[in-house]
Amino acid sequence: MKNNMKFFTILFSLLLVVGCKNKENYSKINNTAAAPKTDVHKIVVKEAVDGGNYTYLNVDENGQNYWMAVASIPVIVGDTYYYDGGMVMKDFESKQLNKTFDEIVFANTIRTTEIVEAATTVAENPHAAAPVVVENDLKIEKPKNGTSLAELFSEKKSFSTKSVIVKGKVVKVNNGIMDRNWVHIVDGTQIENKSELTITTVEKVNVGDIVTFKGVVVLDKDFGQGYFYDILLEEAKVIK
Repeated sequence: MKNNMKFFTILFSLLLVVGCKNKENYSKINNTAAAPKTDVHKIVVKEAVDGGNYTYLNVDENGQNYWMAVASIPVIVGDTYYYDGGMVMKDFESKQLNKTFDEIVFANTIRTTEIVEAATTVAENPHAAAPVVVENDLKIEKPKNGTSLAELFSEKKSFSTKSVIVKGKVVKVNNGIMDRNWVHIVDGTQIENKSELTITTVEKVNVGDIVTFKGVVVLDKDFGQGYFYDILLEEAKVIK
């Protein structure tokens, strides 16, 4: 009887030791598990639709299905791609597709590798102010019957809701966002680190163009989703 008790005691001790080792191994695996990479999105393209300036993609990311839009590029349905960041827009209407998306992610581009290559442009907010490098030798004269950007920035309250004419060099363009084109111009002005004016229009212009616009000055414009402008020129038209 004593021998049997001794055998069971030894057996129980061995099982306890093995059990503890299994638990230690389990904890060790959990502790060293890699954290999910929330900054890089891995997607599989289920559908691709050409929308002119944008390619609209129906994608799957870890079982989640959603739509996204990138600058027009060739895409192979069924292939895996990666992108960084991205900006979610709600109730976005695409006139090119005659479709309104409850939610859609805008990203500058997608890539075929997880690691960002040097030449890859990372995603950005299409409404964000352009990273303008002020040209010291840029001097654009105030248009006839118009307003300089210096006057507009320094006396913006007096121009609120008024129609004005401005002239400048185009430094950034985002077409087809919220049914309008977003144009950023400079004229050599820099007041309190502000050097550019954002303009919304249906006109098409190109980066580098010297253009004259007439539009309505709007202050403290909030489009939601964090897109706020202290000054904006809306419904602008190009004056030839």
